Amino acid sequence: MVDLFRERKWDLVGYRKLWFAISLAVILPGIYFLATKGLNYGIDFTGGGLVTYQLKEAVPAGQETATLARARQAVRDAGVEGQLQIAGTAARKDQLLVRTRVLTDPNKTQDDILSEQRAKMKSALADVFPGIEEVAGDMVTPVVSKELMRNALWAVLAGCVFILLWIRIRYFDFKWAGSALLALVHDVLVLVGIFAITQREINSPFVAAVLTVVGYSVHDTIVIFDRIRENLRLRRGSTFAETANLSLLETMARSVNTVLTVLFVLVAVYLLGGVSLRDFTFALIVGIIAGGYSSIFVAAQVLVVAKNREERAVEQRRAAAGRPARETAARNARPSRPAAPRVSTPPAEGGAKPSAPAPPAERPAAPAGDQKARSARRKLKAGRKRRRRF
Repeated sequence: MVDLFRERKWDLVGYRKLWFAISLAVILPGIYFLATKGLNYGIDFTGGGLVTYQLKEAVPAGQETATLARARQAVRDAGVEGQLQIAGTAARKDQLLVRTRVLTDPNKTQDDILSEQRAKMKSALADVFPGIEEVAGDMVTPVVSKELMRNALWAVLAGCVFILLWIRIRYFDFKWAGSALLALVHDVLVLVGIFAITQREINSPFVAAVLTVVGYSVHDTIVIFDRIRENLRLRRGSTFAETANLSLLETMARSVNTVLTVLFVLVAVYLLGGVSLRDFTFALIVGIIAGGYSSIFVAAQVLVVAKNREERAVEQRRAAAGRPARETAARNARPSRPAAPRVSTPPAEGGAKPSAPAPPAERPAAPAGDQKARSARRKLKAGRKRRRRF
């Protein structure tokens, strides 16, 4: 496989402010439209009417999509918004189910509004399907009730907590877990914001798309984090920002190829899969792009910012403990020790052995600052050994 990124000298980490600005440029308009216009909730969330029609002839096999398109156009021409479905037995598909959205009107009841919709749809569908008969028509409650929505939110929050704890156990630091969780929030805000801007319908498949995007984003982020941790063991003398930048270049080909292969399939489904799948596919397309972007340009960059602050704090503690930042400063800080003069002893007469050399000068005691520095270095080595075991 051709890797277009591994040997590059791009400074992805150095442009992290630009990546954050791009994310804000997408999220902030979405939040504005979410606050002003809100979301376009579908029938699954708002409830509506369910009308069943009996077709005179069964729908031939393989003609379901074309039949639904004709029926959907007829219902749209009647001024009714609804979801259509072909029903019946396995051997004979001869029923048409229409679920309509019943908007609130202070001057009319919901039953009156549904009666008007039924009359309009019956007239419009009779022109397309001669001999069609209405079988039943009733008001239905929302499929996604408030209790189910509350349980879904609690389930998402519980999943985020488990992800946070697992990444904390895996990488020994909450900074890694917090960065991954922030990337998840980024993906959800982008997806919800785009749907608020475009006013696409929010229904049950949208919830499934959000959960799919969350799982995809975490998986891609973990792959990048694993490569960063591996390179931290191999590159002892580099800073965390340098190691993270190298790791991103090494894993970018994998991330880009994965995103592109998924997008090719989703675009094909969006264009050829029919109208009923377009909102769900559109949500997946936006979420996959946002998830791939956040793994590289949000999660890793936030982790670099947190680790840079940690490195500066470590340097400040070392300086406060008496350990100079440079080796030259360390040599200048140590007291100089004069070299002992070498005394040449002439050979004794008669071949006698020369006398023993004078003992070396006693080494002065190390200052208190060096003792603190050695203690800090021992603690640092002990921490590295604990991390190396994993």
